[in-house]
Amino acid sequence: MSAAATLYVVSAVLEVGGIIKTVWDIRAARQHLRDYIRRPVHVYASNAAVAAEAYNASVVTSEPKTLERRVEDLEKWKVGVPEELSRRDREVTARLDARLQGDLDATRRSVQARLMEVSEYLEGGLQSATVSYWGPVALFVGVVVGFCGNLVALG
Repeated sequence: MSAAATLYVVSAVLEVGGIIKTVWDIRAARQHLRDYIRRPVHVYASNAAVAAEAYNASVVTSEPKTLERRVEDLEKWKVGVPEELSRRDREVTARLDARLQGDLDATRRSVQARLMEVSEYLEGGLQSATVSYWGPVALFVGVVVGFCGNLVALG
């Protein structure tokens, strides 16, 4: 068998092997992407605590109250209602703000973690550096060896 024919056979083997390896890498990349998309996502929990407070509206006394005493107590209570409502409004608003901020922080951390993972995947951090280059390199070497075979056949 002549040198040119040997180079042609080596070129054909390298080119076919390079094409097969490239197709294999493409299929494997699709499978890796499918596995990556299906893997569980880490979701951060909110750190806002839920606080509950019970208000007791009943007052127990040992002595019976007269109607006048009850009306006086009611008038005293009525004077303090606007301040109590304002206090409760401020308290509830502060709790809701803390809860919302905690939920927003947890959501932001979850989204940032997912974006970093996607970025790492797209940059190829989850696969070896040479996995997608062996096929094209073999194809290129096969073309070069075929070209060398043509030069040997001409010479």
